[in-house]
Amino acid sequence: MDEQASGDKAMEPENGGNVVPACNPEYVRLVKLAAAVAILRTKPPGMTGQQYAQYLQHKYQANQGDWKKRAEILQSRLLQTRQELLQAKLLQQQPQPAEGDEDKPEQVFPTPPSSSEELSSPHQASREDVVQRHSRFLTCVLRLQTVRNSLAGRVNLEETVKDSIIDSLHLLGLSLKEKVPDVSMATKNHIVKTIVEVLGRDELKVFGVEISQAVMGLVQTILKGVLRCEDLNRHQHQENQCRLIVDLSQTDSLCKPILEALLHHIKDFSDSLRTLKTSSLDPTLYENVYYMLWTFEQILYNLQDGRKLLIDDTLANELNNTLEDSLLFISEKYPLFTHYVWKLGGVLNSFQTPRQWKP
Repeated sequence: MDEQASGDKAMEPENGGNVVPACNPEYVRLVKLAAAVAILRTKPPGMTGQQYAQYLQHKYQANQGDWKKRAEILQSRLLQTRQELLQAKLLQQQPQPAEGDEDKPEQVFPTPPSSSEELSSPHQASREDVVQRHSRFLTCVLRLQTVRNSLAGRVNLEETVKDSIIDSLHLLGLSLKEKVPDVSMATKNHIVKTIVEVLGRDELKVFGVEISQAVMGLVQTILKGVLRCEDLNRHQHQENQCRLIVDLSQTDSLCKPILEALLHHIKDFSDSLRTLKTSSLDPTLYENVYYMLWTFEQILYNLQDGRKLLIDDTLANELNNTLEDSLLFISEKYPLFTHYVWKLGGVLNSFQTPRQWKP
């Protein structure tokens, strides 16, 4: 009896049944053999067993992809429903307009450039439409001043604002990876400026980590796309993408990580220059690095013009030292790159507190 009890205990799964027991190799072999026999018996005429097995595999993979796509569509529709419900509640909380202002309520929901409510298909809206919908919702929250007055402590509204921001950034990143972007530049500019304005409110700091990760993911996507662009005549396109990064850097919590990301790309490029021969230099990459430097410079100029100083002496020294290290042994070979880096160093020096000279 004791031996039987101990044997029964050995067969019981550990950790409350969460551990999956190891499969018997012989059992697995028999299952595979049974599946192969079933495929051979049910295969249509004119197809070999291998062809029918491959067909079933492709069909299974397609169904898996369709399941994920349907889940994304449902999530998007759920977020849209939450936005519409919250907009209705927020409008109910606003004071009634005066008698002569009956024609002004539509101004609460300003429409971004080139907006369209129609769906591109009966199943899923285009990225352009979804991003514009997020933009209208966030603009509504800002115009009604609910972020400051009503957002704090309202979990549903806080979560919906956060989800709208993260989904917008995700859709922008997907659009940038397409050969022909499906979100217009006007819509990109509008949603980015709206997100920056929303992130300026203190109530969303609880979601700072999630939103920061989403923003930095978009920043990295933009930077990689700019560096890999092989069309040297797309100057305006490249500059427009970089301006999105400049706009995002106006958020206090994002300025430092964006500068560090730019500096990382500049440093990596300088390291490659140090090991490459001049004859093997990629001219396209060499030109595209200019946009990294230009973006870095524009952010610094914006900080100079701003009221708050977001770069202290420690950070300015750290950035400046990294820039100087990037020029080791390459200043004579690549004078244009070196000159621009020196220019950035000069701008960084202007942020440092001048030290009093002692006789």
